[in-house]
Amino acid sequence: MRAKPRGSFIGLSKNREDLKARNTEAMMGVIAELRVEKHASKWLFKEVWSRAGLKSQIALDSPWNAHVRAEIEAHNARVRSLTPEGAPGPRGLIYDMDLLKSLKEELRICKAQRDQALSQIAQFAADTDYFKKKCDDLTRTVDRLRGA
Repeated sequence: MRAKPRGSFIGLSKNREDLKARNTEAMMGVIAELRVEKHASKWLFKEVWSRAGLKSQIALDSPWNAHVRAEIEAHNARVRSLTPEGAPGPRGLIYDMDLLKSLKEELRICKAQRDQALSQIAQFAADTDYFKKKCDDLTRTVDRLRGA
């Protein structure tokens, strides 16, 4: 029996080169869209590779696509330099740290109260079941004694 010819890896390497070119083209297309849509706000790396149809940022991290990463970083640096210090960030928010701390503390207290209330409800439900069973047992005992 003769072994099958294995062929060469030329087709595999060509496919890999085509894939790299398609990924780069897709990411550059997304960057062109972002230039129109979000020209005044920062671009996220995840937004670029996910809108390009990629499942992870491996293609964006490869040296082959270093120019794509540089393009995103240059845009983000340009946006950062145009935003004056103390101005709202890209989402228009200024954080008041004291307010955040007090809200976190209030949230922690509310969660503790919720957990305590849920445990009391569970205890009351268990007690209700216990006393219903006890009542049923006593009712059966009374019926049995009346019948005897």
